Amino acid sequence: MNFRDQITFRNYDRDRLIMDSIASKLTSEENALRNRIINAIVDTHQPYSPSEGEKEMVETLQKKNALAIAEDGKVYSIYPVSAKETQHRVTLADGRTTYVMCAIDALGCTYTFHQDIAIDSVCSNSGVPIHIEVKNGAIASASSDEIRILHADLKASDNWASCCCCQMLYFNSQADYDAYAKEHNVCSCCSFCLDLEEGLNVGRMLFSDDE
Repeated sequence: MNFRDQITFRNYDRDRLIMDSIASKLTSEENALRNRIINAIVDTHQPYSPSEGEKEMVETLQKKNALAIAEDGKVYSIYPVSAKETQHRVTLADGRTTYVMCAIDALGCTYTFHQDIAIDSVCSNSGVPIHIEVKNGAIASASSDEIRILHADLKASDNWASCCCCQMLYFNSQADYDAYAKEHNVCSCCSFCLDLEEGLNVGRMLFSDDE
């Protein structure tokens, strides 16, 4: 049975959130290039400059919503990693570190890299540091028992990088989420408030390449 069939969400109709993975939308050759770019950015902390022979496929990856090409032709962000510094930093079990674009991307790194991870971020309302450890595909520890995630409606957009990713944030508590949502007029019709376990399930849906 596909693990997606077993996922539920406390406050939302599951059909609004269930999605196929990024890898499932790509050919084996496209996935191989995607993984090369991801690891190059993690290894160098620099944007990726496609070779002439790669440019056409990189454009295809952008059309399939797997990465974003900047105006200079380089790849600064390819889900889940970012060559630019963000408020979400992930440490891999192999010792490498990377910035990611959003809260879900951070959790999804455990599936992208097939290893344990530690996440360091901040509450977008209070600024309180947030630390999460994921081991063997499960939440092992978290700095707060009430961490919440603002998750965008990915099904409503064809370009996640431009309108979704930077809006997907961590909060130290439900009260922090509620305060932020009120101050920033977060629309409940096109966003979701997830707990940490739900966020991990979404990360698995998006970034597991073999399920």
